[in-house]
Amino acid sequence: MKKSYKTIFKKFVAAALTAAVVSAFLPTAFAADDGEKFVVLSAPSTLAERLLAEDRMSGNILARYADDKTPISMSAYYDGRIFATVPAENADRSIETFIMDEVKFTDMPEDYSYEFYVMKAAAEFGLINGDDDGSARPYDTITRAEAATIITRMLGVTADYHGGFNDVAEGDWFADNLAAAKEYKIAEGEPDGGFHPDRTVTREEFTVMAYRAAVTAGLCYETEGATVADVDKNFLAADTDKISDWALNAYAKFGNLNILDYEYDAEDPDDEGRFVYAPQNEALRFEAAGLLRDVLGSFQCYPSEAAIKYGFDKEMPVIDGSTSTYPFTEAVYNTLFLNGYDHKDKPASHSKSHASYERLINGEVDMLFASVYPASDILALAEEKGVELELIPIAYDAMVFFTNADNPSEGLTSEQITNIYVNNAYENWNEVGGADALLYPYCRNNDSGSHAQMERHFLNGNEINEKIRTENTSDTMANILTNVMDAQTDNPVGYGLGYSIYYYFNNMDLFYDTHKNLKLLSIDGVFPTDETIADGSYPLSNNTYVVMLKSQPENSPARKMAEFMLTEEGQECVRTAGFGPLDTEK
Repeated sequence: MKKSYKTIFKKFVAAALTAAVVSAFLPTAFAADDGEKFVVLSAPSTLAERLLAEDRMSGNILARYADDKTPISMSAYYDGRIFATVPAENADRSIETFIMDEVKFTDMPEDYSYEFYVMKAAAEFGLINGDDDGSARPYDTITRAEAATIITRMLGVTADYHGGFNDVAEGDWFADNLAAAKEYKIAEGEPDGGFHPDRTVTREEFTVMAYRAAVTAGLCYETEGATVADVDKNFLAADTDKISDWALNAYAKFGNLNILDYEYDAEDPDDEGRFVYAPQNEALRFEAAGLLRDVLGSFQCYPSEAAIKYGFDKEMPVIDGSTSTYPFTEAVYNTLFLNGYDHKDKPASHSKSHASYERLINGEVDMLFASVYPASDILALAEEKGVELELIPIAYDAMVFFTNADNPSEGLTSEQITNIYVNNAYENWNEVGGADALLYPYCRNNDSGSHAQMERHFLNGNEINEKIRTENTSDTMANILTNVMDAQTDNPVGYGLGYSIYYYFNNMDLFYDTHKNLKLLSIDGVFPTDETIADGSYPLSNNTYVVMLKSQPENSPARKMAEFMLTEEGQECVRTAGFGPLDTEK
């Protein structure tokens, strides 16, 4: 017999403390697609700041309405303020800080399992509080009516039921919740005209309901036309092909937040197991609670004090750049916004250096994070289009040359580099002061930022030698690292040579063990370090820039971003991105 889930979300935990009520209204970080049915409210929260500083927090920080003390599940504390996403009809209501007490369920053992932990965490997020007797019952299934109820209550919405489903009566306990679910496009019933409220909800049905709620509330944008391949990009499970077509958009958007199982053959010691979605399985209470908790924890996107100060809560510049500078964009969004990695304006990646400059000149983006000076053809394109580029230094960087770690050679001169790449003048490392070993030089493609550096420092108007270009061109920044690693030979002995950007080389150690497999070379007797790059003694030192068109208005988002990047908080973004801040004393 199926057990009831009717009482989930009926009670909120009583507040332990409240803060002074000060309301301020901000535009939502994500504009809802459906007529902006939700808005974001915020208020200063000195209480939360003080309790956090004193390490006196025992529960989750949420918001509640100041007038009737109703908690708001879609809320979070961030950077000195309490934020709440609420139905638009509540835009004029004030909110205050609400701190949840620790939740304890009557059926929770002393050494409770992950399932109980999820229920506890969801309750402390303001999502649920268990059944009438205070039990969690994490392994019970839930019905479609119960699923719609907890999701509409998470949104804080309700509606009066006046028919619409042939199997729902006006007096049913869930009728108003189903009306709200239909009004807010969370669930619309079945083709036979019924809602089938007592049928157990499947995992994919609940996932779609939660996804539609997130879209309606403006927590995320709607995904369209998702495929199995799109789902696999976020998380590779063994049974992605079992997801119904109508649920693919939801699974693609939620990525690894989706309900997952780990299956393996207990009788086979060699079976390493696999992750599965099992989308047609019945959803359990802890699975539903955990998914909603994760959605709120990952998709609520609220601005920091700095974002508000510079107007980024209202408009972010459209950003692009080279591959190596994408960490700048990630650091900026994660600094300026709670859950900034899911901000609607954050690009999924950067174009390559050359392509990003083209996009800037053509007016497709507002600014770049660029680690290289524009190449000659880019400057020519800007002149042709009648625009002028403005480069504002925000960080230190440098061009570097590297070889295999086993290579005894320690450095090259600028003249030798030119002779290698323009004239292909040397076949052996002993011709440039190194060991007796073959020399295998690798280059980058002409539309790369690294090639622009070669133009600036070494080519002197010439091209990379045709033989090198034909045989040893690396198409990506990562490829030139791995190509040089793979170039090492034992019979005959030989070592590769390549070039890149200093901080990219260091940052890629996490993925390619660059510090173990490769080594940097000194140039003209100076080895590249944070210090020699910052003081300019390393001859290939340069900057990373914010690049924009000189025609950008004074208070445009792009100029505001350049201004922000030169603040202490902006320079911390530089550090977070793995680059050298301009002021090394900070």
